[in-house]
Amino acid sequence: MIKKIILGCAVTAVVGYLGTVGYVYHYDQQRNPVVASNQIDTLLTRNGCDYCHSNSAQLPFYAELPIAKQIMAQDILSGNQHFNLDATRTALQQKTAVPEVDLAKLEAVLQNQEMPPPLYKMVHWAGNVSDGDRNELLSWVRQQREQFYTLPDTPAELRGAALQPVPSSLPTDPQKVALGFRLFHDPRLSKDNSISCAHCHKLGEGGVDGRVSSLGVGDQVGPINAPTVFNAAFNMAQFWDGRAADLQAQAGGPPMNPIEMASESWDEIIAKLDQDALLKADFRRVYANGVTGDNITDAIAEFEKTLITPDSPFDRYLKGDSDALTAQQKHGYQLFQQNKCGTCHTGSTLGASPMRSWG
Repeated sequence: MIKKIILGCAVTAVVGYLGTVGYVYHYDQQRNPVVASNQIDTLLTRNGCDYCHSNSAQLPFYAELPIAKQIMAQDILSGNQHFNLDATRTALQQKTAVPEVDLAKLEAVLQNQEMPPPLYKMVHWAGNVSDGDRNELLSWVRQQREQFYTLPDTPAELRGAALQPVPSSLPTDPQKVALGFRLFHDPRLSKDNSISCAHCHKLGEGGVDGRVSSLGVGDQVGPINAPTVFNAAFNMAQFWDGRAADLQAQAGGPPMNPIEMASESWDEIIAKLDQDALLKADFRRVYANGVTGDNITDAIAEFEKTLITPDSPFDRYLKGDSDALTAQQKHGYQLFQQNKCGTCHTGSTLGASPMRSWG
């Protein structure tokens, strides 16, 4: 009797498991054309990447059942903490650049065949990434880098690579650069004419002031230290908390900050600059509408694009100079690669692209 009960339970479990697998297979197949918006999105969806790495995946009915709900919720939470696909899918839909770190993480798991995990494949029998899909996705990663992140002077053998040497220069307007240089060093952007951008971003000292907390007008102590302006042009966002999307948006922050430069309005700053006949004339030569807040920040941003640090030993090593690094440095780079540091620290400055909360 006991054997029959055990056998019955085993048969029921097997039938239930196979039924679930069959349902999941059908569900996976029928949802692909509905969710995917283009070929790459189709591949990501077909291989189930969005199940655990997105906040918008349509889940099967059993995702609401007891036990299964808790297990899947934990898998989705863990998956999104490691990598969230939403930014990639948005970029695909808008035909814009996919974030560098997303490309690096996709490339790493595809090359190392780390996804999907074994537990996922127990239920999704069609969940293995085929060689064809893997190669197509890896090719797309390289194409993305070449299209959006590789500059003209990048050596052919590095085009499409995750790590790029800092370029020798960025495209800029020389007249705007010259004007931006003057504005970067002009204390009239502050309320009492005492502080310029260069006050906290000392170009002779690494683009910083060396203080734990920077000082503003009247020696007010700021909440944090000034980040360097060198290579800031390559940042995914500006300020430590990423609140400014680009260099121009960042340049507009400190002048109006009551602790930093403490000006009350751009009109206040413009009124002072308009008294400088030479500067006013130079603005007119570069900008048809003369001195405005947008033009001030645009010129400063253009100047900051020149604050880059090419031709470091590591840059030269990436370009093929095997003698540019010491033996110890080469060993360090090997450890960097072996420990997959490049899945976050990528691009031309090895910056950790994702924003992270540190408390």
